[in-house]
Amino acid sequence: MGKELGPLAKHQKEVDGQKKLIEKQVKESTKLLGNSKLKNNEEKLKEQFKGCYEMKQKVEEYLEAANELDEANEPAKVKGFENKKKAEITRLEKWQTQLDTQMKKLLPDEKGEEYLKELKIDEEEEESGEEEEEEEDEEEGEEEEEEEEEEESEKQDTKEKKEEKAKVEKKKEGKKDEDEEEEEEDEEEEEEEEEEDTMKTESKPKTKPAAKTEEEEEDDEEEEEEDEEEEEDEEEEEEDEDEEEGETTKKEEGDTDMDPTTIEGLQFEGLYDYEGREEGDLSFKQGEILTIINTREDGWWEAENADGKRGTVPKTFLKMHNKYKHVQQDDEEEEEEDEEKDEDEVEDEDTKTKTSPRKGWGSIKKALGERDHELTSVTDVLHALGAVPSGFRPSTLGPMFFKDETYTMTSYLAPKLSDSNLSYRDLFYIPKENKLRPIPTKIDRIIQIQGCKQIPLPGKGIDIVGRHIRMCLFDGQNVLSNIHTVKVTSVDKEQKAWSFSSKINDMMDPYLHGEVFIRSNNTSSSTIGILFELCASYCKVKTNQYGEFSCGWVHLPLVEENGGVVANRSFDLYVNGGTPYEKGVEVDPSISRRTTSSSFMAMLSGNKQPRLNVKVMMPKAEQKSYMDNLPEALIGNAAFLIHYSYYRQILADELLRNRLDIDSTELLHSPVLTSFPQAADQHDLMKVLRDTYVSKSKTVKRVEMRDSEFMKNFFKDCVLESIYPLLHDVNLKPYKAGNVQIEEARKEEIDNFLAKKMERKGILALLLSSEIEFSPLDMKEVAFDVIGSHCLDSTHIVVSG
Repeated sequence: MGKELGPLAKHQKEVDGQKKLIEKQVKESTKLLGNSKLKNNEEKLKEQFKGCYEMKQKVEEYLEAANELDEANEPAKVKGFENKKKAEITRLEKWQTQLDTQMKKLLPDEKGEEYLKELKIDEEEEESGEEEEEEEDEEEGEEEEEEEEEEESEKQDTKEKKEEKAKVEKKKEGKKDEDEEEEEEDEEEEEEEEEEDTMKTESKPKTKPAAKTEEEEEDDEEEEEEDEEEEEDEEEEEEDEDEEEGETTKKEEGDTDMDPTTIEGLQFEGLYDYEGREEGDLSFKQGEILTIINTREDGWWEAENADGKRGTVPKTFLKMHNKYKHVQQDDEEEEEEDEEKDEDEVEDEDTKTKTSPRKGWGSIKKALGERDHELTSVTDVLHALGAVPSGFRPSTLGPMFFKDETYTMTSYLAPKLSDSNLSYRDLFYIPKENKLRPIPTKIDRIIQIQGCKQIPLPGKGIDIVGRHIRMCLFDGQNVLSNIHTVKVTSVDKEQKAWSFSSKINDMMDPYLHGEVFIRSNNTSSSTIGILFELCASYCKVKTNQYGEFSCGWVHLPLVEENGGVVANRSFDLYVNGGTPYEKGVEVDPSISRRTTSSSFMAMLSGNKQPRLNVKVMMPKAEQKSYMDNLPEALIGNAAFLIHYSYYRQILADELLRNRLDIDSTELLHSPVLTSFPQAADQHDLMKVLRDTYVSKSKTVKRVEMRDSEFMKNFFKDCVLESIYPLLHDVNLKPYKAGNVQIEEARKEEIDNFLAKKMERKGILALLLSSEIEFSPLDMKEVAFDVIGSHCLDSTHIVVSG
């Protein structure tokens, strides 16, 4: 003997038996709505409406039974009885809502209400007919009892034995009557079930037009049978595709069996309209986007809508928001069109070519390649997969820096022509003192990046291979300088705290140096400041795809309310999520949800917010003397100040002092003026230059150090030994800050170059050897254009989204 099932197990078994019927009913009605040919067929719509209504009634009956389940009625103890009961109720409520939604779509507004009234009237008539039959049966029973009483009154004179026999016979007759009544009721119930089955299989409405003849009805039945066979074939194909799609279809239908820690902070979409019934509930419409703040085991989640309102919502009414739904829909529509064309042209089903339903990265790559006008990137895909916090975005400054030379040192170090284009407006020479005239600016500061704290990590499947900060002058809308990059020196064990180095020594890596100088004469805007963008280079584990995303941004204003420039102050700045053109976006919303409990908890939560620590300082006297030789607007590494200064001095000598005809626009022979700006943003080449300068300067005497002409020629020699040959090394890959693969490949080639140079004991022998492959000589690499494209003044404006 098997173990007896309890009420809960029986209920679950019965409901499981109805699952396929309900899903089939929903699928058929959805398919009908999606069929443009049958969408306006009122009879078909009514059939599906009636089917949904009948299913809904059954679901309501099961729901009532589920609510009445009690653990005390179970024959044995059931583990997690309440959770199982709640799950059963939630499942039935979900089906109830789905069927109700389908009914509204099939016959919306007044049509649905009218047809629903008709169905209810038909039910009442059937119930009244059954009651009349029961009354007739009762009347017949009463007549029989009266006849029996008359017979008993006639036989009153008989003996007691006969009376006892008569009583026994009455009891037997009563039992027979009851058995007959039960048999009749069973037969009626079987007939009703057969009628319902025939209604479902034949899918015919009760109200038929009287004008139809029997032949027309037979033709209609044949057509309907053919339609049903076609629909069954299509359903089988769809079921096969559904089995192949697997987990992705579950996510789209609203199944949220995910780790709660991955759900928090993600965006979900409303499947149906929901109106809050109690205080604290959050009402929403179908298709509305909600951000999940907190999850609970009972299926009620705390969410926030676009207006900032928060409340609890049922998780069964939600599904994961898919930003690429339009891409997938377009792909599916194209596939459906192709299949329809194949069906029209070829009758044989074996010749049809089936396309794989797994879109995944293929659809996204297609969107990346063919839809450049849309904001579509790998980072958006990672958001959809829940791999990165919701505040992460594609880098804003990175693509601007690599797109062209507009925001590079090459553009900003070049001398700018005046309005008349007959002279330079930022390059002047003092003949008496034989030096470049300094250009003081209103804003000249040293910015020391001290560290970042509580920067959230991406989820599983993403490896962080590098971290860096991009920075520039910014007024909230426009980029006002070149873009400079600083690499993170180290991270803590939890990889949430980023550290930077501000020490200068001979063996340092300038790429890791956290001291940056800034120059600007633009104080007209009170919003001018420094934009810090915290970036991370990542690698997707499964596909080995590399990329870069922004972990947040900070804007530090440099002008105070009284018009003065900020000086000698430390700042502990909260990091914003999104892009610099988005306001009010948090890096990780799951952190901020704990800020409202108490002042103490708010303080603790504040410590968990992502922050950037920087210090604004006045430049030292030596630094100030170098900075005054630079252009008006510039931002760069403080360790290279002396090199930038030498370049500008050489530039003034070649353009203003050494030229015989100042009005001439002939090209100047100067590989130094051509090479240095190209390498100014390439940290590995600048490191080679600095190492060469430091090592060779140890042999320079103090007297020679004070000679400006000697030091300028010394600087030229250092550039020609380091930067110039490496820029034309064929095996050296193009520079891209933040790309770890390219950085490692370049490091190998540079180390090989320096090793060969050491073996040959000089650069000339290496240049004449065949060990390093150089590009063919081009006159552009040794010729400087005095009126080049970068000499024209331009205003760089960035417009948001």
